[in-house]
Amino acid sequence: DTSQGETVVDGWRPGLLAILAVVGVSACSSPEQSVPKTEAKPSEPIEELVAEPEEELIDPVTVWRGGSAVGQIERAKAEAKGLLLIELGEGWTPYIFSESSSPEEEPKPQSYKPTYLALARGEFPDDRHGYRAQRDKYLELYGIMPTLSLLRSRFNTVRGLECAEGLDLERLRTFDGFLAYRSARRAVRRLDRYNMLTPQMEAIVARLGVESLEQVEQGQVEEEEWELIQEYKPLSVEIPVVAAAQTRLECEGFFEGRGEWTPGLFDWRTHEALAEFERRHRIYGWGFIGKNTLTALQKTPEDVEREAVVRVLTERAMHAAKVIEDGSVPPLPSGEPRTYRKASGEEVPIPNLEAELRDNLVEAFGLQTPESTHAWLESLGPLPESRVIAIEGIDVPEYYSDAMDLSVSINRGDVWYEFPFDEEGKSRAQPVSRRPRVTLFVHYNDQNIPLARFGTTIGGWRSEFVDGQMMWRYKDSPTGKRVWSRIAAAPVWVPPESTPPRSILSRKRGGGYQVNYHETGPSYASAYGLVAAYHRKFWNGPGGVVQIGGDEGIRTHGSVDYMSIMRRHSHGCHRMHNHLAMRLMSYVLQHRPHRRFGQKRMEYERELEHEGESYLIEFDQGGYIYELEEPIFVHVLPGRIRGKQRTPIAHLLPKYNEEIGAYVMTDGTWVNIDRFGNQTYRPKVDEVDAGVAAIDPFDTLVNPYAVDAIAPGTPVEPYVPERDREQPDAGVAPPIDPRVGPSSAINTTVVPAPSATP
Repeated sequence: DTSQGETVVDGWRPGLLAILAVVGVSACSSPEQSVPKTEAKPSEPIEELVAEPEEELIDPVTVWRGGSAVGQIERAKAEAKGLLLIELGEGWTPYIFSESSSPEEEPKPQSYKPTYLALARGEFPDDRHGYRAQRDKYLELYGIMPTLSLLRSRFNTVRGLECAEGLDLERLRTFDGFLAYRSARRAVRRLDRYNMLTPQMEAIVARLGVESLEQVEQGQVEEEEWELIQEYKPLSVEIPVVAAAQTRLECEGFFEGRGEWTPGLFDWRTHEALAEFERRHRIYGWGFIGKNTLTALQKTPEDVEREAVVRVLTERAMHAAKVIEDGSVPPLPSGEPRTYRKASGEEVPIPNLEAELRDNLVEAFGLQTPESTHAWLESLGPLPESRVIAIEGIDVPEYYSDAMDLSVSINRGDVWYEFPFDEEGKSRAQPVSRRPRVTLFVHYNDQNIPLARFGTTIGGWRSEFVDGQMMWRYKDSPTGKRVWSRIAAAPVWVPPESTPPRSILSRKRGGGYQVNYHETGPSYASAYGLVAAYHRKFWNGPGGVVQIGGDEGIRTHGSVDYMSIMRRHSHGCHRMHNHLAMRLMSYVLQHRPHRRFGQKRMEYERELEHEGESYLIEFDQGGYIYELEEPIFVHVLPGRIRGKQRTPIAHLLPKYNEEIGAYVMTDGTWVNIDRFGNQTYRPKVDEVDAGVAAIDPFDTLVNPYAVDAIAPGTPVEPYVPERDREQPDAGVAPPIDPRVGPSSAINTTVVPAPSATP
């Protein structure tokens, strides 16, 4: 992935620098022309930096080292000496939720910021945001970082659990398998077999005078008993592990409100309790026992709470240090680490600054153990909205500058264009080994250096509501060169007309439906998550400059559906985990000059129908808009096309009707669909066999599209939506984006042209 991105970006990014010099753009200089802004570590010991000052400090910050506050220093001096300033207060947010870029700038309020902070404190506002958060309960997986006060409260609760001393963690630590909920019937059957076979196995062990079944050999027992032993062995591991996990979950309150649970029974309530455990500890999982979930279950409750504190502090430190290198860039095929060439010619590895910051935090605050971590939290006392402290800083690489020449490569991985269902509506195998990735590069010293790589999604076959019927359409992620010129915090998603009405509605308590404003946003659960970067086309305009426009509706954005990343298809957008999307976009804004437009006003209304009822969607504002003075160039790579269909299937295809047992066109015609999207006529079965009243496709009174005779296998023309039949030229001109209104300074930008024309 990374090597392909480097090759492609090499051919067009340097051209931007040459044109900058030609047109005389002076808003910011290129990395090659600017003096690297490196942060040197303090040359003198911290103890000397915080020696008793001769005069009273005007803007002091406390310096931490070795688990203790060692003194105070003037904030400006701390920054000059390379100390890292970290915000511990309750009012911390990522940069994208800031309201000004400097103390001198007039703040531009963000409407979602108070909600973000309330949720971060563990509060549930009396509105839709609070109702949703109360259900999700733990929001770190969704991008809402808990405050230190909330983490301290959780830590205190865990330390008071008397049941924690009796947990069978050793049972969990000796297990290295994978257990998943599959069905209630299967779970009951396996537990019943375990309970029935246990006395028999104990009797065999006693009869043979051995210590365990592991010492029983096949020749010592009858064949029937041997078969029972082989059936029992996996159950004898699985059931006690499930019971041990359940005891852990019960002790920490994850079964609260779920009813009674049965030891060893991996039922739905156990699955949900595990999923809540995962949300609390930012584990990407399905509510199963295995992988990262099992690793966390094997630790003591206090150990995982300590990890939460270190994790949240590290996230704050990444934003404070304005760095993104997290060790996610893969090594070379040889296994050697990737390197970059310094100005001196020396080749050095791309650093893992996240790991360095984590180590510095642990050392500075003394977070080596659960006990010391809890003591540090308690030492903070009541936390105000803002409390800035200082710790030892890190050396940032020399490619850092006031304006970094950043670019993005999105590798689509393995791509299947073939229709993914067979003639009976069953899924066709479409294996994927290369997953889609977003890689951030910096161009420095004639090289493209990959800084970080994140999992993402690409488009695929998605449901679309067309002329009153659900159809399949391939929603492609367009390849080629685009730009990010606009970034929106807490964006609003405006549903296209083709969006199925049911997907925009949610069930109300007591019955009925309501508009799901979490889906539209602003919300951590919106279709765009907490931040979105807009993909735009661009072209060479008069005078050799680039003009930006042509919104295809594609975004790189956060997502509440955290398990879809690299696993399922989007509608064409590139989803990211919310906290990583915020980290990436904050990094971009912190290292690229930009204009802060603030909260976007808009007027939007749409009425939709579902099951005979009308629902009105209304917006009076969009997201909080930032506009980059120079766009970031994004190259969406083709990836590896799998299968025999080499291009996207452009036409709509009917969904398989399970009730009828066929693919049914809007006119009632039954069709077969091959993997290439070709549709051929399929005769209808006898209405008795079908179990429904079949419509005669040749009856012109019922079917206006009927013909005199259709032979099986006759090609059927693709369905053309009514709106396209009425307006054959529709869709040629790019639509106005309702989030920003008509063409303006916000959605039209003139920038120097790159060397290649898209």
